[in-house]
Parts: sequence; structure tokens; C-alpha cells
Amino acid sequence: MKIHKIVCSALMAAACCLGNAASAQDTIRLGILPFSESLGAVMADRLGYFKDEGIKVEMTKYSSGAQGVPLLHAERLDIIFSNTIATLQAMEQGLDATIVAPGAIVRSQAPDTTAALMALKGTIKTPKDLEGKRIAVNVINSSLWMYIMAYFDKHGVDRSKVRFVEIPFSQMADPLLAKQVDAVAASEPFASVLIDSGKVDLIAYPYVEAQPGGDITQYLALTDWVKKNPELAQRFARAVVKGSRYVNDSANEAAVREANVEFTGLSPALKDRVLLPLMGDAVNQEAIEKTQSLMMQYGLMKTPVDLSGKVLRSQ
Repeated sequence: MKIHKIVCSALMAAACCLGNAASAQDTIRLGILPFSESLGAVMADRLGYFKDEGIKVEMTKYSSGAQGVPLLHAERLDIIFSNTIATLQAMEQGLDATIVAPGAIVRSQAPDTTAALMALKGTIKTPKDLEGKRIAVNVINSSLWMYIMAYFDKHGVDRSKVRFVEIPFSQMADPLLAKQVDAVAASEPFASVLIDSGKVDLIAYPYVEAQPGGDITQYLALTDWVKKNPELAQRFARAVVKGSRYVNDSANEAAVREANVEFTGLSPALKDRVLLPLMGDAVNQEAIEKTQSLMMQYGLMKTPVDLSGKVLRSQ
């Protein structure tokens, strides 16, 4: 009887150990942007795709890709969500990083979640009409500014005759309606609100015009971390891509819109009005190199980055 009890106790202890091992998860400290472009990872977390890959994600929010880079460099985060401009500029400045998973991409046709260039009704008929005008962007020398410059060049607009003014997206409507600026380039949800007002004409989606299919955002990790955790990086990428495909599936639109409101803090009144982003299902190195060429052309980079070996290939 005594031997039987000892055996049973040993079996129970072994079972507990096996159970703990089976439920053990690798933790990833993930820095994320509070925008809809992050929905691939958000849905992967909500739907258990990370858990299925044996990953526990600890999310930290910040407001821009540029803010995430120092946290990654300091190894306070394992992976960050960044935009292509911030990613390439950080690499140019010496950050040894690897792109591990795709984020959002530019649609091949309008409309798109990337910024819309708009003017008061009847004031701008052709792109050339923007010469001599004041255009509001969120930040001069930003990705939006760069794509507007590329749009100008495509349509023969003399860039030297356009004056750019910095105004936050959330504050662009009033100056436009008051004719303090002649056009604005606003992102979602502000673009949809202005368009729905019936007081503006949509001129163009500069990103779509200049680089359809371009990678807007991506997930970035230090190359040393990826080398130390190659299998974990692959599992993370698989979960994000699965979440991205869920976002892209129109059958899931209601659930994705609900998650978008909860994650981004979007007003519930705008839940069904705003556009949702198109997510990528693989990192497009060629598209990122095209963005780099535009950055070189418009002065946002001085030295090109060699992306060879800097993009994680799915296995």
C-alpha cells in the first residue's frame, strides 16, 4: 500500500510538471502603435493566434515609430511596430535590426486609409491648381510630405510654388473650412469625417498615386534578438500574418471594426464610417527598397541601407 501511494504521488507530480511544460509560453515585449494599422497583432492576440504559437505578448503603446526605436535599441522591447520611414532612417543611423513581419500596405486603388488630399469644394480642379496654395500636413519631411512631393512630380506640379503648413490631423478641418489653408492631407478617421461633411472635394490619395502596394508599416526586432530567438521570431510572424488575413477577410469586418474602436479609442459613432487598412501577408522587400529610393530622392535619407539579410523569411 505504501509503495502504491508513493507511485501515485510520483505520477501526479510528473503530470503536473508535464502540464506546466505544455502551458509554458515565451514572452515577447511588443511595442505597438494605437492605430488601425496595428490590427494584425491586435487580432492575433484577441483570437488566440499568439497563444497557439506558444507566445504571451506584453503590449506597450507609443504614438510613433520614432518613439519605438529608442525602446528597441535599449532592449526594453523585443519587437516594435514601426513605419517604413522610421525603420529605414533608424537603420541608416546604425540600428542593426531585422524586419520580422508585415504591417499595413497601400491599396492599389483609392480609397485607402493612407492620407487623402482634400480642398474646399470647387477650389481645385487639377493638380496644377495646387501651385501657389497652402497645404496642411501633419509633419513636414514626413512620409506623407514625401508622397505628396512624389504626387506633385507625377503630375508636373512645381513644388517650389507650394507652401506646406504643419497642422495635426485632428485640427485640420477648421483651418480648411475657414480658408486659412487651401488644402489638407488628412488620415483616418479625420479624412472620412471631412469627406462625409460634403464641404470638400477629394483631390487624391498621394500614397496610392506614388506607390501602390507599398509597405507602410512593419514589425522590427534587433538582429541579435532574432539570431538568438529564430524559431520564436518565426512563430510571432506566423501569428501576425494569420491576424492580418483575418482583418482582410470581409466576413470578419464587424468584429474587426469593434476591435478597432476598442483598441484605438475611436469614437463609436465613427465605427462603421472609417476605412479599415489593408494588411500585408508578407514583408515586401522590393516595396521597401522603392520607398528608400523615394526617401533618397526627397532628402529623407542620405545613405541607402542594404536590406540583404534584414528581412525574416518565413519557414
